[in-house]
Amino acid sequence: MWQMFLLALLLLQLLSGHIEPVDGHKVTARLITNHRYPVEEHTVHTSDDYILTIYRIPASPKRQHLNETMQKKPVVFLQHGIVCSSDDWIINGPDTSLAYMFADAGYDVWLGNARGNTYSRQHKHIHPDQSDFWKFSWHEIGVYDLAAMLDYALAESNSSSLHFVAHSQGTTTYFVLMSSLPWYNEKVRSVHLLAPIAYMRSHGFILSKLGSVLLGSPSFLSWVIGNMEMLPITSIQKFMCEHVCSEGSMLKFLCSGLLDFIGGWGTRHLNHTLLTDVCETHPAGASTTQIIHYMQLYNSGDFRQYDHGREQNEIIYQQATPPSYNVRNIMSCVNMYYSDNDYMSAVEDVEYLATLLPCADLYRIPYKDWNHYDFLWSVNVKEVINNRIIDKMHSYDIEHNMGITF
Repeated sequence: MWQMFLLALLLLQLLSGHIEPVDGHKVTARLITNHRYPVEEHTVHTSDDYILTIYRIPASPKRQHLNETMQKKPVVFLQHGIVCSSDDWIINGPDTSLAYMFADAGYDVWLGNARGNTYSRQHKHIHPDQSDFWKFSWHEIGVYDLAAMLDYALAESNSSSLHFVAHSQGTTTYFVLMSSLPWYNEKVRSVHLLAPIAYMRSHGFILSKLGSVLLGSPSFLSWVIGNMEMLPITSIQKFMCEHVCSEGSMLKFLCSGLLDFIGGWGTRHLNHTLLTDVCETHPAGASTTQIIHYMQLYNSGDFRQYDHGREQNEIIYQQATPPSYNVRNIMSCVNMYYSDNDYMSAVEDVEYLATLLPCADLYRIPYKDWNHYDFLWSVNVKEVINNRIIDKMHSYDIEHNMGITF
């Protein structure tokens, strides 16, 4: 049955070129406000003219008694995964979501949004209806979007460095940025990567195995389907999710089944009460080239830039094959959180990556069934992940005398 649901979503993808995305379906600011936290919306311009929307939670209503209005706070920046958005960090609610927990702990919280998702569908010269708008992979998100968002957050908060947290593709963009523009290492205090993805030699997702055969090397097919919008939120998809994933739906198991299929079968940790919220905000849109780039990693066994084909590679890179990212340029001690039942981030790949980094601290989740999305939406994410991250950040700030009041 879940196979039919997946096919329906793929059909919606084909139809999405003819159905106007629900451009106004943005919930980050509304949810934060509804939970009585202050929120700011900021616009960031990248050096290649994309226009991004990011959010800030500057304070917590639970800390008003501390009179922190004029106190400079440590900054933390959170970056989402593929076809996701800033919504990922807040839909669990104020007691469990990492963004709110950071604010409650005394941090100045920033939530990023990559080009092409619900919140960042603007460009200075190009409209999203044009294929040129979607001519990017997660490489560009790393060296342009992430760089611009970090610089903006630091400037607005009058800080010289920040803590960084990311999930899935957000971790990939971190590796890209710090490898490609190593001076950004100086802008990061501590790094916490959930389900990190760089090398994909042991990647377990069945569609990746199949897709890599067709898209893992430059081909006519990858040329045809590259640079297209992938899975935006549409009115038809929204209607389908509301009826399939709602609390009273007899088909609700299809929604959790789809997350299991993509992220890892058999988890007992998913908070099923969130399924309607997940459907309301996901998928948030991306470029097909982002998927193709991942398929290339799986096929090559290397962590490297996009393969345009020998002829174009010679022009772009001055060599026949794409250059590899030099992860040894990453100077921060990277905390990586990973699990056995994650189809996207295999244990062997994470542990191999750790051997290449100058400093890595690994935390393997002590549950065999913990999957890719449990890092965000599990019923026990607060105890297993969030508290651990906050404790590590607090320890860092105390050790380096950052002046935060706990």
